[in-house]
Amino acid sequence: MKIGLVLSGGGTRGIAHLGVLKALQEKGIEISGISGCSAGSIVGAMFAAGYSPDHIYEIVVSTNTLRAMRPAWNRSGLLRMQKVEEVYLKYIPHNSFEKLKIPLTVNATDIFAGETIYFSKGEILKPVMASCCIPGLFEPIAYNDKTLVDGGILNNMPVEPLLGQYDYIIGSHCNPYGIQPNSKSISSIVQKSLFLAINNNSKSRIQQCNFLIEPPSLKNFDPYDIRKSSEIFKVGYEFAKEVDYSTMISSIKIES
Repeated sequence: MKIGLVLSGGGTRGIAHLGVLKALQEKGIEISGISGCSAGSIVGAMFAAGYSPDHIYEIVVSTNTLRAMRPAWNRSGLLRMQKVEEVYLKYIPHNSFEKLKIPLTVNATDIFAGETIYFSKGEILKPVMASCCIPGLFEPIAYNDKTLVDGGILNNMPVEPLLGQYDYIIGSHCNPYGIQPNSKSISSIVQKSLFLAINNNSKSRIQQCNFLIEPPSLKNFDPYDIRKSSEIFKVGYEFAKEVDYSTMISSIKIES
C-alpha cells in the first residue's frame, strides 16, 4: 500500500505539519510520497531527506528562517530567498530530488505564464524557495527560464502529482480560514484577502484526498508569527494524535 501525503502552504502555520507527521509516525503510518507547497514544501523536503519531525522543528526554530532573509531593495520585491537557501543547503547538501529518501514534488507559480509548475527532479532548493516566494514580499526566483513565485497563488494543496500514483492520499491542511476581528490595518486586510483566495483554490483539491487532517484552531495563529512556533507544533500534534484513524486503517487494509 503506497500512501501519499499532501502538505499545504500556510506560513508559520506550516509548522503544524511537523506535529501531524510526528503523530502519523507514532500511529505506524508510513508515507511513501509527498507533495508540498510553500511551507509544506520545506517540511516535505526536510522529512523526505530523512530528518525526524522533532529535528526539523529544531532546525526551523534555531535557524529562524525570517532572520536569514536579507533586503533586496529593488522593484521586484523586498527580500531575497538567497540566505534561506544557504541555510537549508547545510541540511540537504546533495541538493537533489533524486537523492531524497522519499519521493517529493513541490509546486511554484510561473508568474508570467500564469500556471502551476511542478518540480520532482534535479535541483531541489531553488524550487522549494520558489514555492515559498510570496509576491510583493520576496523577489521572484528565476529558474529554468521561468520567473517563479509562491505555489499557493494557484494551488495551495497540490494533490495532483499524487493522483493515480498512490493508493491512499492523506491531506494535511494548515490554513483554515478564520477572521481575526482585532485588526483592520491595510496590511492585515491584504493578508487576509490573499489567504481567502488561496483557501478557495484548495477546496476542490481537499475533496480529492482520502483523509484530511486540518486542526481548526490554527486559524487563531498569525501565519507570520514565528514566536508561536511551539504552540503551532503542539496544535498539529495534539489534533493529529486524537484523530480517529479507524476508517483510514480499514481502507488501507482493504486495499492491501
